[in-house]
Amino acid sequence: MKRTLHVLALIIAPVVSHATCWEEAGQRYGIDPALLMAIGWKESRGWPHAVGPKLPDGNRALGVMQINSIHLPTLAKYGIRREDLFDACVSQQVGAWVLANCISQFGATWKSVGCYYAGPASKNTAAQVGYVEDVKRFYEGYRRQQAEAQAKAQITQVNTASAVVATTDKE
Repeated sequence: MKRTLHVLALIIAPVVSHATCWEEAGQRYGIDPALLMAIGWKESRGWPHAVGPKLPDGNRALGVMQINSIHLPTLAKYGIRREDLFDACVSQQVGAWVLANCISQFGATWKSVGCYYAGPASKNTAAQVGYVEDVKRFYEGYRRQQAEAQAKAQITQVNTASAVVATTDKE
């Protein structure tokens, strides 16, 4: 009986887990981690060492979130160097910061995602629209995966709790 109660306590007790870098970045800037993941997938297919082609202004996009090197002088003030952008967690934090800046300028709208891609002063709305459509599709996919994972976790929890109750009833 004690063993059964111990197992039940483990099931009911809240599980403490370490947040992923996506979750930490999202929490820090008030952005859905699934949206950050969708942008990261669109930008680099999740590859932390991605380096984009040289842009007309001489800058490049770096890391999983393809952070434009134009941000390097500002990032240096916070101790973030070019090579740090190839660390996926650093890139995700910086990407969330860039998106948060766009959100503060344009609100929590898809225009902010377009701003992430093209910059706040860009007039290239066609490129932004295409980018946003891709990010929306990836975002919907991540949200669907999250919902399915939550549903499976709930089913597993109910099945486990039912098994514990059945074991207790037999004793």
